[in-house]
Amino acid sequence: MDEAYFWGSLEFRLCREFAGLPERRYQYFWCDGFAPRDYILDGPSPRITGGCWICNGPAQAEWDFALLLPGPVGSRAEIDWAALHLAENVTRWMSFDEGRRYIEIEPAVAVPDLR
Repeated sequence: MDEAYFWGSLEFRLCREFAGLPERRYQYFWCDGFAPRDYILDGPSPRITGGCWICNGPAQAEWDFALLLPGPVGSRAEIDWAALHLAENVTRWMSFDEGRRYIEIEPAVAVPDLR
């Protein structure tokens, strides 16, 4: 899996995660793409940050996002995109703050969805 495929896949996976949330109003949220900007690959909190477009029905706003990496990597070319890919049967990997327009994605903390 390459990086371009990963971001497209994450966009659609995020839409399905919103649709499965228990609070009905968030089930109408969806994602219309990611624009990664900063690759912080070392240190105690490796992550990729940038903007994404989160929609609530037809209304769209740019939110900030952070994709938390499981550990440091030497370079962008060394990122294991397939390992970050989120299976359909896992949940709890996403948290968001609607007021701040911020979403955080942490594949390493995903757990089986028992619904």
